Amino acid sequence: MFNVDAMARSEADLVLPIPMHRSRLRARGYNQSEIIGREIADRLSVDFRTDVLIRSENTVPQSEQPTAVARRSAMKDSIEVASGSNAPQAVVGKRVLLVDDVFTTGSTVNAAAAALKSAGASWVGAAVLTVQPIGALK
Repeated sequence: MFNVDAMARSEADLVLPIPMHRSRLRARGYNQSEIIGREIADRLSVDFRTDVLIRSENTVPQSEQPTAVARRSAMKDSIEVASGSNAPQAVVGKRVLLVDDVFTTGSTVNAAAAALKSAGASWVGAAVLTVQPIGALK
């Protein structure tokens, strides 16, 4: 169960899931970060949007990247703020809570946060379902 009290302290204005590339989303049929994010936004009573961030490049899945350096390299410039549907204006001056399912090196969250900060977000935080340090399963 989510610890809503801890999340409420973030005082987020907007909750955004880490996006999947459209081809991976089509193959899987759902975005697990979106499912988690909707629940968090509902419990915090804040806006939730799926049209703000896009995965502009279909990168190799992070779980298949052998090192933290490879993960950072793969994610560089791969997440952007969408240009349509007033997405850029949606983040200006906002406190944004990103939601992802797994945090390993932070490469995905950092790429999304950089895009949001460049678009004018005043604060970006992250809520993740699990932390799995790279190499922990070896």
